[in-house]
Amino acid sequence: MKRKIAAMLMAATLALSLGACGQSSSATTNNDEASQSADATATTKSFSSEQYGNVGEGTAYLVSGEGSTQNGSIPELAVNPAKRAAQITLVLEGVPADTITYVYVDGQEAATLNKSSETADLELKDEQLDSGEHSVEFVQFDSNKPSGSVTFYRVGRYMVN
Repeated sequence: MKRKIAAMLMAATLALSLGACGQSSSATTNNDEASQSADATATTKSFSSEQYGNVGEGTAYLVSGEGSTQNGSIPELAVNPAKRAAQITLVLEGVPADTITYVYVDGQEAATLNKSSETADLELKDEQLDSGEHSVEFVQFDSNKPSGSVTFYRVGRYMVN
């Protein structure tokens, strides 16, 4: 009887450890996405490109399958109406490395980038895919927190039909 219980416990432990090992990286990714999502719903900022213009050193722009905002273009995203999902790539080049870059889509915090040159994919969802023009703002603050003064500001736009 003890052997059966011991064998069952070993089998259960082995199954749990193998199952957990196979999903460790996606669990981390899901946790990061969940924390970004929670942060995105908590922080809304109102910026004006007329107020800030281009502030700070470096480049920030968007890339999609339909184009790039690098030269001031506004790409039109093709959105599958059944899925209501689309993705854009965020590109940072030569921005101050010691400061977090906050990314806002239509005033809602959507991501944070931590390197001076970085490329990251951003999943657009819900109202970010409503018809019309949308803004994506790259912002750095002197205090590394959204409550500080703006030290870097760039804006890119995309269209959804």
